[in-house]
Amino acid sequence: MDKIIYRFKFSEEFLPNLVDFSTIHQYDKPKDFKEAFDEWKDENRGIITKETIRLENIGYEGNIYDKIYKSARYYFKNKDRSDKTNKKRRPYIRQDKDFINIVDRHLAFISGLKPSQAFDDFKTKYVDIFENECLRIGEFLDTQQTLNKIKKTYKNRYFLTKH
Repeated sequence: MDKIIYRFKFSEEFLPNLVDFSTIHQYDKPKDFKEAFDEWKDENRGIITKETIRLENIGYEGNIYDKIYKSARYYFKNKDRSDKTNKKRRPYIRQDKDFINIVDRHLAFISGLKPSQAFDDFKTKYVDIFENECLRIGEFLDTQQTLNKIKKTYKNRYFLTKH
């Protein structure tokens, strides 16, 4: 049984030519882009013919010039070619279950306070528990990140219980 192809990709020999054209004309107005494409098409008739034969052999039935133009105009022209480097993520630090249970208990007994006010109330009523959690998480993060993590956890629990 033949494999059905849903997306006909350009060959490795043809693609760099099309990408180069798109990059050169990436800031052209649509009319100028079309004129440049027609010129490029005439200059590169040999590689386009070769690509047409290859695509037809694998089952492509559409207009090859239309496919090339649309790829150049709408895909390669606007493609971001900047070098992407992945930002290193910090390791996930799990909150202590006892801490979360105490936060939930505190939230069960407060009402009418905004999340920020409720967090301030929690810090004053549970000073030891708050400081212990700060020390535990502080082993992995700096002071500001530690405070932000605890505050975010508290506010997330607030919205889970209050909404």
